[in-house]
Amino acid sequence: MIIAIISIFWSVILAPAAAVTTPVQVKEPDVCYVCHAEIQELGSRKHQHTAFAKGVCSACHNPHAARHNALLNDDVKSLCLSCHDDVKGKMGLASVHQPARDGDCLICHDPHASQLPKQLKHNAPALCEGCHPASAEWRKRSHVHQPVAAGNCLTCHEPHGSSHGPLLTKAMPELCFTCHKQDAPLAAAHKGFSLVKADCGACHDPHATSLPGLLMPNQHAPFKAGKCTACHVSSAAAGEYALTADVKTVCLKCHQNILGSKAYQHNLNDPRSCLNCHNAHTSSAAALLAAPQKDICLRCHFSGDKYKGRKKEDYLTHNGLECANCHTPHGSDNPQYLKSQGEDICIGCHTDAHKGSHPLGPNVIDPRTNTPVTCLSCHKLHGADFKPYLPLNPAMELCIQCHRR
Repeated sequence: MIIAIISIFWSVILAPAAAVTTPVQVKEPDVCYVCHAEIQELGSRKHQHTAFAKGVCSACHNPHAARHNALLNDDVKSLCLSCHDDVKGKMGLASVHQPARDGDCLICHDPHASQLPKQLKHNAPALCEGCHPASAEWRKRSHVHQPVAAGNCLTCHEPHGSSHGPLLTKAMPELCFTCHKQDAPLAAAHKGFSLVKADCGACHDPHATSLPGLLMPNQHAPFKAGKCTACHVSSAAAGEYALTADVKTVCLKCHQNILGSKAYQHNLNDPRSCLNCHNAHTSSAAALLAAPQKDICLRCHFSGDKYKGRKKEDYLTHNGLECANCHTPHGSDNPQYLKSQGEDICIGCHTDAHKGSHPLGPNVIDPRTNTPVTCLSCHKLHGADFKPYLPLNPAMELCIQCHRR
């Protein structure tokens, strides 16, 4: 036995180098299907991923080990974009679909094969409704835009990225005029004003509504009464819907009582001021809001390099409470447009908080700021990493900020 082992040892040592270093040849994908028969069955589907159709599993998967799930050669986003240059080119556009931006390609596409074009997991509108459940309700309304009724979301929207928000295939009104002729009846319905630069979405819901003409149900009083000159110059020749003054001046002419003389006034110095949050003519939301409250706030807040790597939704706290529960949307005498200061803003809901634990109030001074300890000395309203809304680990790190001895 020992002689046999020694003989084998020397036969390997003395063997030609080529015989020792020649890699084992495997037939791909047959060797993969030995274990992954369920993947092999996908070969009967009509639309197949190029690598899958060619049987080159290793184009996406490492056969031995990987740092990524499913033995992928790279993270999903990087892997997909390494081949799909057309999609990669859209990642830098003004409006990028969130799944594409986050690399969640598999939300919409099957990586191997599908019965649907583009390897989609479902047809529209079912695919879109998976993330946009409100779209399922649109078709139940009395007046539904034809592409919505037909489930053709891609008539108006790009699936990955667009130069126009929100993922529109063209800017308005050009997009609308691909179907709606600029004829005499259309001009008459808009009182002769030029539609060359019109924002159709300022009056019409692009999906569905309860009113004819897809007009949104909540209407600004002057608009509903047909008194365009309350805000606009009387002559269409003066410009496309030209205002009688800047936005702030026009709005405050009637709504001065909303702002008053607050120390902190929200967006008033921005050229669009009120129009950042409100539609001037009609809206599907109360108070002529241009979108649901949280969506409006997230348009501006929690953006930029500081917040990269986290979804904006991570900053929506307090079980989906409206932002206006704590903040005043137009103006306040308190920083961050808070409705009140100190612990007063919290005890309206948290009536029993800290009654028998951490002291609060004007006689308890935070050594870091030399100001009274409030709820916000330890808790954050948004984006905290620890429960309950704590920015630091309460096991020790949070406490030693003040209690070092």
